Amino acid sequence: MRRDRVVFWRNCWILCILMMVFCLSVQAAEWKLVAEWPRGRGGGPGGGPRGWINQLVLHPTKPGVFYVGTEGAGVLVSEDSGKTWVPRNEGLTMAAEGTVSGYHIRCLVINPANPEIMYAGMAAFGVFKTDDGGVSWEAMNEMLGDTFTKVMGIHPAKPDVLYLGTDGGGMYRRTTGSAKWEEIIKGMKNTYIKAMLMDSTDPNLIYAGTDGGVSKTTDGGDNWVNLQSGPRYVLSLAIGPENGKVVYAGTDGSGLFKTEDGGDNWVSLGGDIWLAKGIADEFAPPGEEAATTLLVSSLAVNPVNTSIVYAANPSGVFRSADGGQTWEQINTGLTDTDIKSLVVTSAEPVTLYVSTSDGKLFAYTEE
Repeated sequence: MRRDRVVFWRNCWILCILMMVFCLSVQAAEWKLVAEWPRGRGGGPGGGPRGWINQLVLHPTKPGVFYVGTEGAGVLVSEDSGKTWVPRNEGLTMAAEGTVSGYHIRCLVINPANPEIMYAGMAAFGVFKTDDGGVSWEAMNEMLGDTFTKVMGIHPAKPDVLYLGTDGGGMYRRTTGSAKWEEIIKGMKNTYIKAMLMDSTDPNLIYAGTDGGVSKTTDGGDNWVNLQSGPRYVLSLAIGPENGKVVYAGTDGSGLFKTEDGGDNWVSLGGDIWLAKGIADEFAPPGEEAATTLLVSSLAVNPVNTSIVYAANPSGVFRSADGGQTWEQINTGLTDTDIKSLVVTSAEPVTLYVSTSDGKLFAYTEE
């Protein structure tokens, strides 16, 4: 009997030690600060205006080269993995009205076939193009006028084809050499485009997230169908790189949804974990706060292990290792949980980058 008690307590100690090791290993990964600059709209890196990052773009062949499109500071580039930043705004239109002054970049994309070519979408000033890595920019706004840009994408098989989603002006397509943008909204019921993604295995398959839900085209944008069974007020989209029918949609008001059949059927994921303060007007009077809602503003799928999915909202960053069925919050190391942008690298070790409202850029590396 005594021997049995000894064995019992020994096994208990072993189990406790194993559990401690497991917990430590789970918590080992944390966010590391990559870059920071003063919060607000003046005195940022390089002496220019400052602001949070709306979009981060990683150079496709140079791992240490980052481009960011910011709310106020314009386009910034780092060639040393975020240690130093240089503004590249020559040729961009600068807003000069009180609290909204500065260069407001809402979306930024890089041509994977020729990384010197980039496109920047601005608030109220349309789209600009650079052929020299951002040293100088030129407007390409035929038909756009004062359209508010929101999202852009480059055709993965035809990098001379550019897609633009706007906040209230619908969708546009343009081919290099063309003199103007082509409006492509046939069949689309809502023109407030908040998110867009293309299937890398079938570039004619494009999903657009709108205030009215998810719209889909299978012919490169010539015709759209509205997925009636899907979520509404879609802010973010992510796709499985190996299967274009697996799509995640983050919403403002209903949390997160997933489809495995190209949008015919959707299931809700995560439940109340997405509860957070809604996205308030960026220039609302001090003291005004948005109401609490089920919100998912950013999404990404791990390209190496597609079972791993990342999501973010004003409460921080969440990670799922089972295709969205269960989630854990991964905020350790963040100084601010209000996430403004999120991007994941395509090569191992897979690294997730997020920007926060306090003007910082963080990295989280999968172990």
